[in-house]
Amino acid sequence: MRRLAFVLFLAVGVSLPVFAQVAVGDEHWENRGENQDGGRADPTRIDAAIAAYQVAIRENGQRLEPRWKLVRALRFKAAYVAETRTARRDILATARDESTKAVALIEKALAPKGVRSYDKARDDQLAKEAGEIPEAAPVFYWDAIAWGEWGVAYGKLAAVRQGAAERVRKSATVAMLIDPDFDGGGGARVLGRLHNQTPRVPFLTGWASDKLAVRYLRESLSRDPSNKLTKVFLAEAMVANDSSTRPQAVDLLREVINSPNAVDMLVENFAAQEDAIALLERWGV
Repeated sequence: MRRLAFVLFLAVGVSLPVFAQVAVGDEHWENRGENQDGGRADPTRIDAAIAAYQVAIRENGQRLEPRWKLVRALRFKAAYVAETRTARRDILATARDESTKAVALIEKALAPKGVRSYDKARDDQLAKEAGEIPEAAPVFYWDAIAWGEWGVAYGKLAAVRQGAAERVRKSATVAMLIDPDFDGGGGARVLGRLHNQTPRVPFLTGWASDKLAVRYLRESLSRDPSNKLTKVFLAEAMVANDSSTRPQAVDLLREVINSPNAVDMLVENFAAQEDAIALLERWGV
């Protein structure tokens, strides 16, 4: 009955203005943890959010807000709802395509300012000019995540050869330069994870460094000291960079496991706790 009510509500909302559709999506997004089971989410709310953002985009394809919020919702569904690898890959492919469209809109808006294409513009120049566009930081941030998680689902090495790692590096760097505090130091968090997880391929990803991974993740944690995902990523990067730091990394993971979960991040925090437990088991602790 509840799911039917959501569907009917969205059906009525199709004729609502774009800003109202985004508000509908936001309401469902904020309740995405409803009926969760640990690190797994019930699909009802996130599906409703996705539907609302899609309607908003159909009503006005030039607005950036519903686009990055759609990517965010698709990534959540892939990470916490999808039950098979194929389903996850398909959802993330859609998220990657949608984020690419959003970045293309920014690229088009910057062309009159003499900014070269996304691929050719320097990171600092792109950040400086795009920073004047509302919603640019979240667009680049979720572009980095969409491409990164698609790459992991597709296969890290294959994705590197298709340019995914470089795409993640550029978008995350631009997002961080525009707004280093967005999503609790999100740009630095993505860069740290990228440096730690990227396969070292000569002439393609020689820049990847566990030392830099630790630096970026510490920077991210300084901006959001309670972020459990950052702590899990940092613990893993610390040990990869210097095995002697394992005791400190173990303490960090135990903090993740034993501390209470924020109500607005229930699914994500439960999943982070599950990842922390898995890491400790892998380390034999």
